[in-house]
Amino acid sequence: MLVLPNAPPTPVQLNNPTPILPQSVLTLRSSLQRPSLSNYNESIRYVVNLEQYLDAIIDLAKSTDPVSTFICTNIPWSNISKGDVKSKLFKMKSSKAVVNKWTLSNELSMTSISATLIYHRVASELSNETISLDLELPAKPEDYNENWKQVMSLYKKSTSMMLFAQQIVQNEIKSNQGVLWINPTLYSFIMKVTDVSMQMSVLSKFLWISRYTFDRNEVVSAGNSMTLAKVAIYCMNEIDVIQRILEDLNISVENSIKSGSGVINLDYTDWNAYLQVVQRYINGYAGFYLAVQNYRDNKYGHALGLIQFSLLSLQSKKDLPTSSVLNTKVTLKHFRDRVSHRKQENILSNLSSVSTLDINESAFNGKAGIVLNDLSYLFDQLIRLNLKISSENNTLYFDEIVHWSAINNDSKWPIGCKIPVSQIEAYSPRQTKDKIEQDYTGRGEYY
Repeated sequence: MLVLPNAPPTPVQLNNPTPILPQSVLTLRSSLQRPSLSNYNESIRYVVNLEQYLDAIIDLAKSTDPVSTFICTNIPWSNISKGDVKSKLFKMKSSKAVVNKWTLSNELSMTSISATLIYHRVASELSNETISLDLELPAKPEDYNENWKQVMSLYKKSTSMMLFAQQIVQNEIKSNQGVLWINPTLYSFIMKVTDVSMQMSVLSKFLWISRYTFDRNEVVSAGNSMTLAKVAIYCMNEIDVIQRILEDLNISVENSIKSGSGVINLDYTDWNAYLQVVQRYINGYAGFYLAVQNYRDNKYGHALGLIQFSLLSLQSKKDLPTSSVLNTKVTLKHFRDRVSHRKQENILSNLSSVSTLDINESAFNGKAGIVLNDLSYLFDQLIRLNLKISSENNTLYFDEIVHWSAINNDSKWPIGCKIPVSQIEAYSPRQTKDKIEQDYTGRGEYY
């Protein structure tokens, strides 16, 4: 579900390629330059070709030492940062010049990272396509289970790619002799993003089913709402971790500039703004599923307070409490220090007239905007659920609404947990599609 801005890195022309690269490998690489990734099919074709190239250089690495084998004199990938901008920003000077010699090990790692992020994009495109379906009878959500199985399969393939990349970095010798090397923090960052995306795809699937049942007969589907709420809270906690890892990426760049080593990073200049919006988006999911559970338990006041919390998470210009405080007690004063009550109450008073989601769309560029579709559906479902529960409460139950500013204490947020995923092995050349598919075929559930 997460598609990072300015990603994936894509191949550019090699400068002064060394004789170690046979013509067959150069031909495969040349076919990857200037890819068109405007839709699902083009992304699939590209990643298939990228895997063929990866298999070829893996075979090449078997006959040489990839860490000490140089293949060109430039960094032959787009959307890459070598710290030059950071150097100006922090007004630091490197203690020595970095020799731009790209190793076979660098190429293996960056190709794996690129494939991983392409699979993120393809999975998100397929999710987006599925949740946008307007099902007409006799069609039903169960008819599209294969779509969701394929989404999970794509994320598993992403994980296998990163496990392979981590094997590469474990074998690298971190030299201080002016050699370029890819920031190892990136691997844990991307692994976390993949894990969260898997879990978010589960949330998205069941929101889609909830929309379907609500559209048909205004029945609120709540069979597994507590489980889904725990998944959403798990994602909230993991996004906090991801944001901290992103801070580490910045620190490691600073340290690299000081030491003179050539650390290679992706272009993550817009990632923080993107993750901030995603955090609010997942807050909305957590509140939605907890509201559904409270509605099922006839706790109408808690349900409405949770809906208001979710809507404010999506609409507010300032952040509401994040997952780091959901399982701890916070004072009302601390809460007020972070949120402008007057503005939030004004939003709530106009909920019935809100027709469009007011979100920072500038945080999304290119395919990173895919998540906005699901976010809009979530917002719409929250509005509709708010109207339904409010109507029932105002005519039948008259339950006092728990105020949104205290909802994280009063609703007793549960501990987050993830949906277990079957074991995933590191990528190996010509790993068959059948091996990936057998992880889910015939098991009834797609994870």
